[in-house]
Amino acid sequence: MAEMVFKKLLAEKLECQIHELPDKGFEILSGGLAAYDGMKASPNATIVVQKLGVSLEDHQSRYVDIDLIKHSDAVLVMTKNHLNIFQDRFHDQHLPVHMLSFSGSDISDPFGGDEKVYSQCLSEIQENLKHLVFKILS
Repeated sequence: MAEMVFKKLLAEKLECQIHELPDKGFEILSGGLAAYDGMKASPNATIVVQKLGVSLEDHQSRYVDIDLIKHSDAVLVMTKNHLNIFQDRFHDQHLPVHMLSFSGSDISDPFGGDEKVYSQCLSEIQENLKHLVFKILS
């Protein structure tokens, strides 16, 4: 969810299409520390993101590994636990890893939740990404 929301917000601010972001220097990828490669987005994630006018139809999950992060400028995580796991696994990569939430609080992973849980999570992600987009483009 976060990947597509980030792309949508960034494209809106840059007044371009999502597929044009790489031409403007932005490649946004998402991955999970416990994800299996190639899985489709959950039905509830798909439903709540569609309400923003974004599709997860082509989304496939990715496991976070060295190949995914080796060219990253930054990594955002949703929880303090994710931050600790990431730093343990990839301590030798010296990447800036930040909490997605500007307050430093956890954004709960909605995996397995109902549509309401996904909607609440989406709201938190969206609010924090709006701040990040503003910061990046300022």
